[in-house]
Amino acid sequence: MVEPYVIKMPQLSDTMTEGVLVSWEKQPGERVERGDVVATIETDKAIMDVEVFHAGYLAGPLAVVDSVIPVGGTIGYLLEEPGTAAVTPEKSGPPLPAAAPETSVAPAAGEESAEGAPAGTPIKMPQLTDTMTEGVLISWEKQPGERIARGDVVATIETDKAIMDVEIFREGFLSGPLIAPDSVVPVGEPIAWLVESSEQVRHDTAAAPGGKPVAQMPASPATPLVAAVPAAPPVAAGTPAARPQQGAASPYARSLAPTLGVDINRVVGSGPAGVIVAADVLAASTSAGAAGPAQQRVAEPPVPGEGRPMTAIEKAISHAMTASLSMPTFHVTVKVRPEALMRAAKARKISVTVAIAKAASEALRQHPLVNAAYQPTDRIVERSRHDIGIAATTDDGGLVVPVLRGVEQQDLEGLQEQWTKLVEKARKRRLSPDEYAHPTFTISNMGMYGVEHFDAIVTPGTAAIIAIAANGPEGMPITITADHRVVNGAEAAAFLTQLKKVMENPESWLGGRGAPALPAGDYDVQVLVIGGGPGGEDCARELAENGIKVAMVNSAPFPGGECLWRGCIPSKAWRAAADRIRDRVHDAEMGIQLGTPQLDWAQLEKHRRGILQTRGEMALKTDQGMKVQVLEGFARFTGPHSVEITGKDARTLSFAACVIATGAPAFVPPIPGVPEALAAGGAVTSDTVWELPEPPQRLCVIGAGAIGMEMAQMFHDFGAEVRVLEALPRPVAEMEQEVADQLMKALAKNSPRLTVQTGVRVQSMAGQRGAMQVHYQDEGGDQQCDCDLVLVATGKRPDTSALDLATAGIALGERGAIAVDDRCRSNLPHIYAVGDVIGGYMLAHTAGQQGRVAAANLLGHGARYDAAKDCGVTFTRPQCAFVGISVEQAKAAGMDATEVKAPMSIDAKAMMTGETDGFIKMVADKASHRIVGVHFLADHADTLVGEAVMMVSADLTLEQVATAIHPHPTQTELFGEMARRLLSRLRRSARAGQGG
Repeated sequence: MVEPYVIKMPQLSDTMTEGVLVSWEKQPGERVERGDVVATIETDKAIMDVEVFHAGYLAGPLAVVDSVIPVGGTIGYLLEEPGTAAVTPEKSGPPLPAAAPETSVAPAAGEESAEGAPAGTPIKMPQLTDTMTEGVLISWEKQPGERIARGDVVATIETDKAIMDVEIFREGFLSGPLIAPDSVVPVGEPIAWLVESSEQVRHDTAAAPGGKPVAQMPASPATPLVAAVPAAPPVAAGTPAARPQQGAASPYARSLAPTLGVDINRVVGSGPAGVIVAADVLAASTSAGAAGPAQQRVAEPPVPGEGRPMTAIEKAISHAMTASLSMPTFHVTVKVRPEALMRAAKARKISVTVAIAKAASEALRQHPLVNAAYQPTDRIVERSRHDIGIAATTDDGGLVVPVLRGVEQQDLEGLQEQWTKLVEKARKRRLSPDEYAHPTFTISNMGMYGVEHFDAIVTPGTAAIIAIAANGPEGMPITITADHRVVNGAEAAAFLTQLKKVMENPESWLGGRGAPALPAGDYDVQVLVIGGGPGGEDCARELAENGIKVAMVNSAPFPGGECLWRGCIPSKAWRAAADRIRDRVHDAEMGIQLGTPQLDWAQLEKHRRGILQTRGEMALKTDQGMKVQVLEGFARFTGPHSVEITGKDARTLSFAACVIATGAPAFVPPIPGVPEALAAGGAVTSDTVWELPEPPQRLCVIGAGAIGMEMAQMFHDFGAEVRVLEALPRPVAEMEQEVADQLMKALAKNSPRLTVQTGVRVQSMAGQRGAMQVHYQDEGGDQQCDCDLVLVATGKRPDTSALDLATAGIALGERGAIAVDDRCRSNLPHIYAVGDVIGGYMLAHTAGQQGRVAAANLLGHGARYDAAKDCGVTFTRPQCAFVGISVEQAKAAGMDATEVKAPMSIDAKAMMTGETDGFIKMVADKASHRIVGVHFLADHADTLVGEAVMMVSADLTLEQVATAIHPHPTQTELFGEMARRLLSRLRRSARAGQGG
């Protein structure tokens, strides 16, 4: 029997050793999918979700709500099969913890306890950071008597770093006594109460426990000052101290005690109900016999006048600076010429601050000790991750230090995006702990204020900080302040020398992902584009428009590639004719009699070829008008910076950078008889089907992808009997599952001469045009299809053999595709590849976007291709279309996603035109309400998909789409209706969860 999957208490923070089970979000016996939230727990910092990444059925024994469970302890189980809600005792391991006994019994409704405590559940001052011991109540967002739902914000508080929300994870009514605004409240003390009924609500206020409102606090007398909790707490040297023999201690206090050499059993707690908090351990570490770094300072002289109390953020800075006095530091200065870095940052639309942070990370790679930290007592913590704090001012004149995380792993564009969000939140002091806590290195830039020279102060938790002054005639002074216990003078000097080199020569490290890739040199052209399809043309035009000298090699007289000559345009010309025939089916329903439509194949072909010729001539004139040098021929690499071109415009050519956009030919599977049938004309591919003298009367299509299904239905509408053979279990596998399933049903109803067989294996073919036999196997055994013509539509596959990529050193990936990153860059920094030749979505608009991405990176602007925001349309009737990702794809990526669907049968416009087959499906992230995917099976999906593209690409939310005004009667109004329906469902689910 398969062992049950154990759901354990996760460790959600560095200091977490245990958690309290707040609620179960799933019930025993309920199906749990990968990524589902099964429970919520309270850690030493916040209330958080417990996600599982294993599918199964929730089973007990479950940990009891409000029980305390150590990290790694079992809270429940998942079973492979339904049918039981419990694990047998022999399989369940040790018994699960029960709820901790309450120290007091809650009074009855409307009563008070013997001690005078009000009825209900206390709302306590949360500990939102490791260093927080108290908070200042800034404002009440709810008033006494208001109904509180789970997740509501009831108040805002000021911590030692930021202003943050107090969020409630229970239901009830807000009740007094409420702490007055501007009051200082220790962590864990009540600030208000939640009661079960409105009759229990109290409207009185209370003074802050152990203190007074900030505005009334007197100036502190001159007393010996003890170092407070440092801004970046030390990392525990070992395991946390055991629970005290008497009373209780917070998890952070237990972690801190062994680090500072404090016997936690001798500490008197000052927290709620006598709980020992971190401040108590720090205070104890200064007493006689305590082994730790904290030391008592000499008493400061009295200062005349009426002092005002410090704000929380001012106190945090004061405490951090006090703690820094115990650090043996020194200063070293160099002068840097930053002009090259500034130019590079401006060209890429990156702030100089972010560029300096990245430069510092590059220097830290060579000198990792500067990124380390001293750990009490006598230990050094070495860190490979570069979390760089950068001092920033707030709107009210304060100072905060947002942290750019993982600078060593990110490119400049990603860092800039992160920094822009951090600065906006920092100005309003709305940073979360993850956004400001625990930097590994710090930058202070006062040069922007014109300061010519200054020293910065390094704080515990880091070994160094650099102070950047204003650029002057001799350069920009950069001074490092370093902790001599970690970094010696020689190491600091070497780091600054490396930083100076990096900043003055940005091209040496900006050559990574996304950097400008136009090496200097005497080349024939700056950029060579190989291939004149949508990817190559869009790239060449973008570069030429920005003054880059570009040559584009195309294998045909006119550009346009497969899209114009063998794909999108010619097939949609046929599709337009088929649509006219198909539309006549609905005429009689609307009272119109036009007769049976007749196809004039010669006229259709004349029309189609005329479109291609006209658009090809237009494309060439546009390219030449934009100063793109268009060369007809075939290119072959003769080195990393050179090609030989054969054909009409034969020559050799050298280039600084190159973009490969050669597309991919039709893939011919190794089926016996296929090469002979293709040579004799009894079989065609998507590349050769355009030379037919007349449409076939009997057609066999091998492959039910987009090309195969489009062609199958078009020839059906032209009058043919069509059979489609597909090896996979469903057609159009690139589309969402339900779209494919419903398409099959629509075809069965609306295309009587079209048969689609899935899960079959084609074995061979033989014959000649007009008399072909295809042999295949299905679940019934050996079968034969007799037809006039076979269309081999088994997709496309890159063929780069003629390019001689090995000579240039270009690496290949899967299935012969050129391997590139999300910037379309190959393994060589100056060579890019776009479109079908790199695999993925082999679509014309995808190639065009990738061509523009490559051009942007060559120009130094930086851009990325994001497949999760791509789209596609398959031109069957009804049409299949997608934008973004499906629910299955979202969940596989770790997103908690949901979907809503609207059938076309309820749409008024679809009813008017008799086009009621299909549906539209919208996919959204439950947490952010961001729309991540839209999927269609609908007539005219090609016109509806545009709005969905904007939703997904712009990260629109359900609220934004729900409140947008859509015209009536149109099919676009379905988007608003779906968004409103899904929002309503999510709200109902939230209320149901709160009720549970």
